[in-house]
Order: sequence, then structure tokens, then C-alpha cells
Amino acid sequence: MHDGGTQWRDVKSDLEAAAECALELARRAGADGVRVEVDHVESRTATVRNRMPTERSLRLSSSISLAVYRNGRRGATTSSDLSPDGLAGAVAAAIDIASVTDVDAAAGLAPADLLARDFIDLDLYHPLDLSLDDMLDDARRAEEAAFSTSPAIVTTNGASVGTSAGLSLLATSEGFGHSVPWSAHFVSCMPIAAGTGEKQMGFWSDGARAYTDLDAPARIGTQAATRALALLGGTQIETQRCPVLFEPMAAMSLLGEFVNAASGDALYRAGSYLTRRLGTPVFADHIQLYEDPFVSRGMASRCFDSDGVAVSRRSVVDAGVLRGYFLGLYAARRLGMAPTGNGWGPHNLEVRSSKTANSDGIDAMLERLDRGLFVTEMAGGGVNRLTGDFSRAAKGFWVENGQIRFPVTGITIASNLNAMFSGLLAVGADTVTRGSFRTGSWLIDEMRIGGS
Repeated sequence: MHDGGTQWRDVKSDLEAAAECALELARRAGADGVRVEVDHVESRTATVRNRMPTERSLRLSSSISLAVYRNGRRGATTSSDLSPDGLAGAVAAAIDIASVTDVDAAAGLAPADLLARDFIDLDLYHPLDLSLDDMLDDARRAEEAAFSTSPAIVTTNGASVGTSAGLSLLATSEGFGHSVPWSAHFVSCMPIAAGTGEKQMGFWSDGARAYTDLDAPARIGTQAATRALALLGGTQIETQRCPVLFEPMAAMSLLGEFVNAASGDALYRAGSYLTRRLGTPVFADHIQLYEDPFVSRGMASRCFDSDGVAVSRRSVVDAGVLRGYFLGLYAARRLGMAPTGNGWGPHNLEVRSSKTANSDGIDAMLERLDRGLFVTEMAGGGVNRLTGDFSRAAKGFWVENGQIRFPVTGITIASNLNAMFSGLLAVGADTVTRGSFRTGSWLIDEMRIGGS
């Protein structure tokens, strides 16, 4: 798919024709509401492992996701066949499903007054004009930089370069219809460092709408190798309570737990510790979580959600107080609330602190930690969304007098999300953006460390 070319226009025309055909077929079949999402994606991936090419792939795909509503019942199906016969089969399948499902008062399309009307150009489409051989060369650069960092980097689990470009169209029988061209690119590297009787894997990656916005492949490889090397010689520490500093990528994992608990599915199923917590403190009072769907080239930027509902800038948490949830249309109806335009998840959610200064880089955050644990990796899924109880395996470093002393492995960290977020002492200026999240490092006042 080429920007502005004949192929681009043909793809858009084909998707629009498929959407209109599906809408009309569903109406004729008796549906009183129809939602259609049609996508065309072209993706390429190049991977090397231990200096040998392991993947050079090109994938083209088109698909339709169809939901029909009939007498309060919903039926949904997907198909990769956009031919008239394929669309007819998909519609018939969705109608059949709707005929046997229970009536659901929350099912149905978004009314016209909730639908997006303003479609800002968010600069999301920057297709990559590189051949698979050129992409493979960039993957080699990432891996070679990792190997060059130290002789202790003995092997890798691969270095990859990937690119996708596509057109996504959403249409409903309520008259909503809009298509968005987009692109996404990434570079990643996973080197393995070997020490005496041990191995540690490092990982680093970057993703962006435009390939030129990515970190250089060599820098990504070096960063990944540095992370692997730093953990060699790791040891357990004694079981204790102490403050914990989470680097930005680890902090994003904590932010993800909050978003999951504040999202519609968990809330209407009464499976979240944040149920009925609107208007109450859920973070320390210097914290703001700000959502901006309109960031230029943002990886989670959009003008509408999966139901066509308009999105908006907002403070989800302000001065530590929960001001909003992440609600798609269905969950909002189940909860008796207004949708927030989050049918596809959060939009460029940024963690801000009124205490953060420009000088609060990682060195300053380590000084503020003084003595405690600096977490760089977590593993396992030990989080109870209903109670907020948190326990995960972790790796990182022990810090004394604001200085890293030695690597730490083989431990667990535990607390409760309520206590952790309320005890968030500081957010660093070492900001990282990945996917839909943007944050610096987090310093939490106290957690339980399970060690030796």
C-alpha cells in the first residue's frame, strides 16, 4: 500500500464497498443495528539470530469484524473473505448467533449524539520504504552492537525489525463511517550474557509510527546487552521491607494493573478493587494520570473508539483522586454510566507528578531511594484484581547511599496496589513512552521483599 497511490485508493474503495455490502445484507436479513470493522494490513518482518537470518516475511491480510443486533440480541463474527459470497456467509452466521443468544439490554449501537464528528489528522501513517534486505541489515546492526558490547554476550534470542501499514474502517447502521490509515514500526534485540554458571537475557525495543522516530538499531542492541550484562552475578537479598524504585518500563507494568482494574469489564463483573471508587483517593495526592487521544504520531492516538464514540482529553486521576474509568459503550451501559471512548483501551496515558523536577533523572531517583531495591524486570502474574494484592518475581539492583551496589535476582516483591499507589513518593523525569503509556520511574515507600 503506497501513500497517495492508485493501490491506496483501490484498498480504500474495496474496504468501503465491503462495509456497505455487509451493512446492506444485514439490514435485509432483519438486523435493526449493524457495526462493521474492515481492515487491510501489510506487514514485513526481518529477524537475525546469532548472525544468521531466520525470518524474512511479507504478509498481506484483509478482514471484517461484524456485529448485528436484532430484538435486543447480539451476534458477532469475523471473516477474511471480503467477496460478496464471503460477506453473505458472515452476515448469515452473525444473524444465526443473534437468534440463539439472550436478550441483553446493554447491547446495541452508540446513539448519534455520542458519535465522533471531528476527525483530526493525527499523522499516523508513515509507511516504511525499505526492502526486506535493508530491514535485515538493520536487524544485523542491532545484534552486532549487542555482541560488540562485551565478550560475555555469547548468543542472542534474535534481533528483529518489523513494519506494518494498514487502513482501518469502522461503519455502523447509525450513519457512522470513517477510515484511518496507520503505520507501526519496531526494532528489538534479545542478547544473552554468560557468567560463571549463569546466563542472563537482556531485552530492549522501540516502537513508533514513523521509522525515523525509532532509536537507532545499534543503540537498541547496546542497551539490551547492557541490561543483560548488568544482571550477571545477581544474588538474593534477605527477606525484609524496604522502599522500591521501579524503572520506567517496570512502572508501566504497574500502570497496566491500574488500567485493568479501572476498565469496564472488570468493573461490571465486580472483579476490581476500584469498584465504586470514583471521587476517592487512589494514588498519592501529587499524581495525575492524563489521557490525550490526540498526540501527533501517538501509538494510541485516535478520534473515536471501537463503537465510533468520540474521545477526549481528560484527567483520569487528578491530585490522586479517581475521576474516571476506562469504559467502552457496553461496559458503560452495564454500569449505568456514560462511555468514555475507551472501547479500544487507554489513549496515550501519561503519569505526571507535581513534585517532579527536570533534574529528576535516574541518578536523582536513586539518591532519593537511598537504600532499597531498584527493580528493572518483573515476571509472573501474581496480581489479584479484586483485592489489589500484588506479588511478582523481580530482578534489579540493591542500592546503598544512592549508589547501585550489586545485582539482585531470585526474589519476590509483594504489597497491595492500594498501598503501592498511595505510597508513590516520586515519579522521575526519566520518561519513556511505549504503546499507550508514558511515565518515568516510580519510587514506592515500602514493599515486602521475599529473599533468602
